[in-house]
Amino acid sequence: MQAPENLTQIAGRIVARKPHPSLDGYDTVTVRVESAGPVEGKAQILKPQPGEQLDLVVRRELLKDAAAGAKIRCRAKHSLNGPMCEPHPEEGDFLVG
Repeated sequence: MQAPENLTQIAGRIVARKPHPSLDGYDTVTVRVESAGPVEGKAQILKPQPGEQLDLVVRRELLKDAAAGAKIRCRAKHSLNGPMCEPHPEEGDFLVG
């Protein structure tokens, strides 16, 4: 079963980062959410609240050397592997630093 097409704009600070246990080339980052909102034209399934910690699956290449304390902004979807940032975002849709 596939999750319906959905996206949520999420911004926050990285609290922790570790390799994803089953997806090669991906990390799991724990993010303290600062904001979350809808993406026009997409269902918003993820609705984390500011201050909540959310584990996001992110393609390692996008994260570069980001560590705890770095800001992150991405468009994430609910997936079978949990909340996941778009693996190949358009320019400007993923920021870390």
